[in-house]
Amino acid sequence: MDEQEVCSNSHWAVTHRRDARYDGYLIMSSVQVASDLSDLSDQALSSLGLMMKTLECLLVKAYSPYKVVFYKLGFSPGFNVHFHVAPVSRALLSEIAEHPAYPDEPDGNDVILYLSRHYCERPLRAEETAKQRSAVRLLRTFV
Repeated sequence: MDEQEVCSNSHWAVTHRRDARYDGYLIMSSVQVASDLSDLSDQALSSLGLMMKTLECLLVKAYSPYKVVFYKLGFSPGFNVHFHVAPVSRALLSEIAEHPAYPDEPDGNDVILYLSRHYCERPLRAEETAKQRSAVRLLRTFV
C-alpha cells in the first residue's frame, strides 16, 4: 500500500494529497485510465457516488468538519479523472475570512483557492511529511 493511500476499491484509489499540509485533504482518482468522466466505465461511474459518500463519512468521523467539499479540475495532462476532497472546518473559514484577499464570508470557491495556495503547491518539509503520515494513519482507522 502506498504510504499516502487511505482506501480504495476496484474503481477508485484515495490518497492524501501529496503536497497538502492540511489534514484530510484527499485525492480520489480513477483506477481506470481515463481523463474525463465520459471515458469511465459504467461500473466506475456507478461506484463514484458510493465512494464519495464513504469519504464524506470518513472525514466527518475523523475531523467533524462544517462541510466536506468535492471538486473536479482535470486540466493537467497525464492524470486520471480525479476529485479533490477536503474537510472544511469553521476555523478554516475564519482563517480565509481574515485574509485580505478573500471575502468576509468565503464560499466553496474561496476554500478551494485558499487550500491550494496556502496549504499546498510546494514540497513538504520533514515535519510536515510526518504530520501528513499521521493524518493518513488516523484516516485508515476509520475505513
